[in-house]
Amino acid sequence: MTTHRYHRRDLNADLLRACLGVAACVTPMFFIAPGAIATYVLAAPAIFFGLFGLRTWLHTRTVVTLDDAAIEMTGWGSARIPWQDLDTLKLSYFSTRRDREAGWMQLTLRAGGNKIALHSTLEGFEDICRQAFRVTQTRDIEMSDATARNFAVIGLGASDTTQHEKTPAALSGWGNPADWRR
Repeated sequence: MTTHRYHRRDLNADLLRACLGVAACVTPMFFIAPGAIATYVLAAPAIFFGLFGLRTWLHTRTVVTLDDAAIEMTGWGSARIPWQDLDTLKLSYFSTRRDREAGWMQLTLRAGGNKIALHSTLEGFEDICRQAFRVTQTRDIEMSDATARNFAVIGLGASDTTQHEKTPAALSGWGNPADWRR
C-alpha cells in the first residue's frame, strides 16, 4: 500500500497566486463608490480567485491511498474505488501554451457513482497511472484515443498513432512529461 499527497511547493505557489488575485481585485474596491459597476466587475474575478484558493487549500488535506485492491482518496471529496469495479478511465492533458510544451495531466477514475480526479502534481502520479493502466488491460476497459495517446506519452501502451487521425495537437507533440508538474 502506498500513500500519496500533493506537492506542498506547488500548493503553496497556487495559494500565493490565489491570495494575490483576490488582493488585486479587492483593493481597488476600497477606492471606488459602493454600487458602482466597477465593483461588480472586480467582484467576479475576486470570487473565482477565492474559489481557486479554497480548492487549493482543500488539496492540502487530500491523501490518496493505492493498493492492489482499490484506490482511495480521503480529504476533500472522499471516495474509494475498488479496481474490480472500475468502469471508466480518462487521462487528459491540459496545455498552458500553444506549443503544448507546458501543462498538466488529470487522471479521472469512475466506478458507478464514485469518481476520483487526480492532477499530475500529486506525488507518485505516474505510479497511480501505471496501476490504473494495468487494471484497464486486465479488465479490458475501453479507452478513448486521446487517453491512449496520453498513456503512451508516459510510456504505457502503444505509441503508434498511425491508426489514429493525425490531429494538430498530435502533430505538435505532447511536451516533456517532466514539465507536467509545472
